[in-house]
Amino acid sequence: MSVTTFRLSAHDPIIARDGRPFGEGQGNRMRGLDWPLPSVVAGSFRSALVKANLELDFQNKPSLGPLRAEVAGALPLVDGELHLPAPADCVWNGEKAKDKSKAYRIEPSPMNDGDGCDLPDGLRPVLLPDDAGMDNFKPKPAPAWWPMSQGVEWLLGREVQFEEGGFLETPSREVRDHVRVDSKTGAAEEGLIFTTSGLNLSRLPRHGVDHENKRPLQERFAEIKLSIRVTIDEKSLGYADNLNSWSPLGGERRLIHWGRDDDDLSEWKCPAKIKEALAKIGDGGRVRMVLASPAIFDHGWRPGWLDETTLEGKPFGDGPTLRLVGVCNGRWAAVSGWALAPHAREREDGRRRVVPHDRPGSKAIRRMVPAGGVYFFEKVEGDARVLADNGWLKSVSDAPHDKRDGFGLAVWGVW
Repeated sequence: MSVTTFRLSAHDPIIARDGRPFGEGQGNRMRGLDWPLPSVVAGSFRSALVKANLELDFQNKPSLGPLRAEVAGALPLVDGELHLPAPADCVWNGEKAKDKSKAYRIEPSPMNDGDGCDLPDGLRPVLLPDDAGMDNFKPKPAPAWWPMSQGVEWLLGREVQFEEGGFLETPSREVRDHVRVDSKTGAAEEGLIFTTSGLNLSRLPRHGVDHENKRPLQERFAEIKLSIRVTIDEKSLGYADNLNSWSPLGGERRLIHWGRDDDDLSEWKCPAKIKEALAKIGDGGRVRMVLASPAIFDHGWRPGWLDETTLEGKPFGDGPTLRLVGVCNGRWAAVSGWALAPHAREREDGRRRVVPHDRPGSKAIRRMVPAGGVYFFEKVEGDARVLADNGWLKSVSDAPHDKRDGFGLAVWGVW
């Protein structure tokens, strides 16, 4: 298998719809997400790949090889540095002054005699440290996107300061009102008006900057690219080389440029600091997993590779055995969609098989663990360095097709 990266440049505000009804007779206001779902990016990549290679076709069996490519991302890229979503175990006091601003870290806490909760056996409640209660503050949302360098510091258990301009916020939205035009009269049809909300993915607001003042644009917004990693078989690598064009991403056919990146994948590799920290973890040591993209598990919040009773398992076959002791997640989010190609079913060997009599159509609604979710583990046995070598920004979702679509990318650290 070959691994390459693509850099995406948005020309239009991208439509990233949620699952609420939209269309004639259903609703006239399109509501969007804060970031495109991994399946949207993966599906758009495969569609762009077919358009760039006329010999490919979703319906033809020979085309299934290149269309099985694993797609990871998209993640914001600023000046060659990837950005990660904010981890859920960060609680910020919201102070703007640098000497007062503090990001607290919440971790699993042992229960005292007489305490109780309805968590599964073996899990501990995740709480703020005792010293946080002395400040008596109301938490505010942390910046949405963290530079990789600062995300690594957090994964290593070190303090992070939200410096002005270094962190990024969610994309600004552009709302457009539309009407349907009568093809015969050329006038708007009565009552047929609808609204769309698009994400500006060419620039992201800088954290801590007043966007209402007259400061230069580059000081208020960071120009970004979107980076995706594609794992494709050697025979199909030539198809990826041909992809250098404009193609839609998301709804309403909003355009984005897909271009092969000649970089050495350095921004997607595990930093040396993380490798050193994981190498020092002995049996009983603490390992933390943070989701860099929404994850889909067979059992809701619990990964399928964890035993239901012992909460132990291996995220990767050659990796260490881990025991789950705490979870810090946001509310579940829904994902559905529409399949343009015939539906596929999983075979026993994990590969997808197109069923000829099945037709394209709507996908079932499933629950996702949001990006930024944190899982706290204790290492039972094995070499934790495998998590850095083979598991950095790799999928920990259960189903093979979810892994290929980029759900459940994970980064690893200590706590």
